[in-house]
Amino acid sequence: MRSVKRRVRTMKIMRATMLAVALVMLAFPVQTRLISHTVYQIVVNGQVLGFAKSEEAAKQAYLEARLQTNRGREGLTLMDIQVSYEEAKTREDLLSNEELVALVSSQLDQFISEEKTLAYTMQISDYTVTLGSRDEVVEVLEQAKSQYDEKNQFAVQLANLDVSELGVISQESKSEETVPSEEDGILSVDFKEEIQIQETYVSKEQISDVASALDDITKDKENNEIYEVQAGDCLSAIADSYDMTTKDLLAMNEGLEADSNILIGDEIVVMVPKPELSVLVQEQKTYTETYEKEVEYVDNPDQYVGTVQVLQEPKEGTRTVTAIIHYENGTEYQRDIIKEEIIEEALPKIVERGTKALPTYIYPTSYGTLTSTFGPRWGTVHRGVDWAVPVGTACRASRAGRVVTAGWCGGYGYSVLLDHGDGVQTRYGHLSSVLVSPGQYVEQGDKIALTGNTGDSTGPHIHFEIIVNGTKVNPFDYF
Repeated sequence: MRSVKRRVRTMKIMRATMLAVALVMLAFPVQTRLISHTVYQIVVNGQVLGFAKSEEAAKQAYLEARLQTNRGREGLTLMDIQVSYEEAKTREDLLSNEELVALVSSQLDQFISEEKTLAYTMQISDYTVTLGSRDEVVEVLEQAKSQYDEKNQFAVQLANLDVSELGVISQESKSEETVPSEEDGILSVDFKEEIQIQETYVSKEQISDVASALDDITKDKENNEIYEVQAGDCLSAIADSYDMTTKDLLAMNEGLEADSNILIGDEIVVMVPKPELSVLVQEQKTYTETYEKEVEYVDNPDQYVGTVQVLQEPKEGTRTVTAIIHYENGTEYQRDIIKEEIIEEALPKIVERGTKALPTYIYPTSYGTLTSTFGPRWGTVHRGVDWAVPVGTACRASRAGRVVTAGWCGGYGYSVLLDHGDGVQTRYGHLSSVLVSPGQYVEQGDKIALTGNTGDSTGPHIHFEIIVNGTKVNPFDYF
C-alpha cells in the first residue's frame, strides 16, 4: 500500500511540473507581439498622420499623398502646413506603402487653405482682368471688336498659342501698311493698346465673367492727359474743348489760377474720358462732295505787313473722292484722300498781302510828365501829345526819316518836321533849339533838337504829332 501512494504523489508532482512548462511556452509568443519597434512618423502641423519604416519611406509616402490629393481637384491646391518626420516607437503593424499614402492623403483635406484654378489674366496697359479660359479672353476681345465690325469680317488672333503654363500670350500686332481695296469697306481692325494674356492660378472669386469684363474694358473712364497750349488759347476755351469746367481744370493743375497768363507751349493737365481698350478701324469710302481750294497769297513788298486786298473771290467745286477714314472707337480722327475725280473745278481765293516790315515809333523824349493827350481839349481838338520836360531836354527822332522843315513855325514855335517816305510825317514843337537842317536824313533815336517853351506854350514841354497822309492821328496808336 505504501508503494502505491508514493507513485501517486510522484505523478501529481510531475503533472504540475509539465503544466508550468506549458504555461511558460504559451506565454512566450504573446509577449513577443507586445514589444514596440522603431518607426518614423509623418507629423503635419503637430498631428501624426501615419508611420513608415524609415525616414526616406515617410518622405516618399507624404509626397505621393500630396500628389494624390491634388490629382482629385482642378487647378492648384494650397495648404498651410509644416511637415516633419520624427523617430518614434509603436506597437502597431506597419501599413503597406499604398495603404499609408491613401491614409495620409485622406487626412490632408483638413489642412487645405485655398484652392486655385488655372485662369487667364488679360493686361491692357496698367489694367488687368482675369477670365476662366483662353476662349473667354478671345470672346471678350471679339465682342469689343464686333461693336465696330458689325459683319465680323475680322477675327481676333492670339500669338504664341503653344505657350506653356505661366507663360505670356501677346495679342498679335499688325505692322504692315493698310492697302487700298478695289471695293469700299473696312480695310483693317486692330486694338490700339498692347494686350498680354498671362496664364495664372487664382481663386474662383477673382475670375470675371465675359459680360462684366467686356463692360469694364469698353466703358469710358477718366484719364489724365497733357495738353500743349496753342496760339489763341485761354483757360476757359481749353476746359470747354474737353467738356470740363474751368474750376475743374484749375483743380487738376496746381499753381494755376483763373487769371494766370498761359503761353504757347505751356503744358496743362486735362481729363479725357476713354475706355481701357480702344478699337482702331480703317475704312475705305467713295463719295461725292463739294470742296474748296486753299487760299493763294500774292506778296507785295511795297505794302506793310497786315495790309491785305482780295484779288479773286473763291468758288466751290465738286468732286468724287475715295478716302481711307481712320476711326478710334467709332470716332473719326483722320481722313486720307487716295483718289479724286473733279466734276467741277474750284477757284481759290487770291489775296494780296503786304510783306514790308511795319515801322516802329519811339517816344521823342526819354522822360517827362504826360500833360495832354490826343483829343478834345478846352473846347477844341488837341491833335498831338504833350509832355512837360525841363527846357534843354534832348528831343529825339521817333522814326528814321528826312528833315522837311527845321525852324520857327508859327504857334509851334521852333519845330522840326520829319518825312518817313510812306505818307507818314512826325512833328516836334515848342523847341528851344533846332539841331538839324532841311534835307538832312536822321536815324531813329538821333538827337534833332532841345525842348523849350516857344510859340503858343503855357510852360516848358514838347508837343509831338504823327501825320498819316495829311491827317493827324493819335500817336499812342503807333508807339
